[in-house]
Amino acid sequence: MMSRSLTAALQGVDGSLVTVEADVRLGLPGLTIVGRAAGAVAEARERVRSALSHCGHELRPRKQVVNLAPADVRKDSPGIDLAVAAALLASHEIVPSTVLDRVLLWGELALDGQVRAAGGALVVADTARRHGVSTIVIARDNADEAALIPGLEVLAVSSLPELVAHLRGDRTIPAHVRSPGEAIAPRSPDMADVRGLATARLGLEVMIAGGHNLLLHGPPGVGKTMLARRAAGLLPDLDDAAALEVTKIHGVSRGRVASDLIRRPPVRMPHHTVSVAGLLGGGTPVRPGEVSLAHRGMLFLDELLEFPRACLEGLREPLEDGDVTIVRASGVLRLPARFQLMGAMNPCPCGYLGHPERVCIDPATAVARYRRRLSGPLMDRVDLVVPIVPQSGDAPELPEGESSAGIRARIDAARDRQRERLVGTPWRTNAEIPADAGAIETHCALEPPARALLRDLVRIRRLSPRAQHRLRRVARTLADLHADRDPTAAITADELAQAAALRCLPDA
Repeated sequence: MMSRSLTAALQGVDGSLVTVEADVRLGLPGLTIVGRAAGAVAEARERVRSALSHCGHELRPRKQVVNLAPADVRKDSPGIDLAVAAALLASHEIVPSTVLDRVLLWGELALDGQVRAAGGALVVADTARRHGVSTIVIARDNADEAALIPGLEVLAVSSLPELVAHLRGDRTIPAHVRSPGEAIAPRSPDMADVRGLATARLGLEVMIAGGHNLLLHGPPGVGKTMLARRAAGLLPDLDDAAALEVTKIHGVSRGRVASDLIRRPPVRMPHHTVSVAGLLGGGTPVRPGEVSLAHRGMLFLDELLEFPRACLEGLREPLEDGDVTIVRASGVLRLPARFQLMGAMNPCPCGYLGHPERVCIDPATAVARYRRRLSGPLMDRVDLVVPIVPQSGDAPELPEGESSAGIRARIDAARDRQRERLVGTPWRTNAEIPADAGAIETHCALEPPARALLRDLVRIRRLSPRAQHRLRRVARTLADLHADRDPTAAITADELAQAAALRCLPDA
């Protein structure tokens, strides 16, 4: 007899629907699984066979063939075990096959028939919803995660015999109700600790308000890392759609998520010894890298020029397109990577070029070689480049800076103005406005004096078209930070000049 059940295959941070076809007939007893089963699925034969023997029902010795369709999609998660076992039980006529028609099953089987949690449950539950499957049967430890998807009936099971009893109608598994997650107030250092550094503080505020990228350069110990650690407290909370995207990515990466959606934007700070696969994603199977784990949040690269060149150049496409494409012999996988880049670098190898009280010991050739690690195409994708000059030792002590609460209030108000202006478009922030002439002229229009100033800046600084567009987006964000400005008014020359002042290249 032949029967079918539904499950899913993980493909990066997305999933695809998989039909499990089980055929049981006379022949040499055994269990064969076909359909590009790889990794843990290749071992599912032994787990499923042992679990079936412990399910409490006698299975006749038959030839058993299981096909995972479509056959050209790689399946490598043990979460498919439960669907394979259910299809075989239906083929042995232990459970009715009709009850498996619109139910997706996900869970790893232990040898004694217990159902264990499997990674990617949130992605699988979202896959079920997208394909019109209204019910998902899942391991009890994954039930809270799956219940984060609205409109989906979640049935939590602990063992295969429990599932058999439910499918046969002997007992009913009630729909799972997600336990409320405990709200944990985020703890971030306060911007009030940062004294002075007015230009750098403004650059950080503009960066977060408009979704831009920021590079800080200056001698060691002047506050570059200190500012980055306080940026997390300024990022606005994620909306429902963004929170679901971020939670799915972290669920696939960690194998398990918290009992609620991730509402705070992620901030990732990888060490400069990170590999290309660790930063951009890769491996077998492909797993998200740091750029994807920073999706809808911030990626901070301290000691930027110490990162391998392949890592830095690999950031070009994610910064431009908001995703990263992983190409393997087995196929192409696209991972989301719309993040804000914040980098910090020293002006030279020793770090003290331009310091008011310390002498740089590096020759000019070493400084030039050091700065060449940062390519022009990558710098072209950075909106804000802000130098930080150390305070002289005999300078008077500076007063305490503005607190994070006040800065975040302005950022939230600026984001509200952007949403009002960009309503009806797929863009959320000024930085996401595309570079085509229609969008730039509509949302980043210039007053005549500002247009004349832009022509002068293009001639003097030899700005590329991409750099010009980014300059206009930054000026738009500076305008949004002023509460008395009309969100649709054209950009003034003063705002464009301030945006230009916030992009001071290291060799300028």
